[in-house]
Amino acid sequence: MSNCIQEVQTIFSSTLLRDVTSPSVDLLESGVLDSMSFVELLLNLEQHFGMSFDVMNLELENFRSIETIAALVSDRLQTKFDKGSNA
Repeated sequence: MSNCIQEVQTIFSSTLLRDVTSPSVDLLESGVLDSMSFVELLLNLEQHFGMSFDVMNLELENFRSIETIAALVSDRLQTKFDKGSNA
């Protein structure tokens, strides 16, 4: 998952132009993520990792930090991989 953390950090620094001092920083409380950057983050995660998010079923707790975002992405990628290997 550390690779996924690095990829999410790169999205924040290179694409969103947001500096995050640590993967555990609360992105919502610190103001790093506001409503516009949240939408941009979702778009970039979808494009970068080839997944989609159902906006109606998003849980903000999964987007509190780079660590929680990476965990969500890793879980979704693993689920996608598991489903693909069963086909």
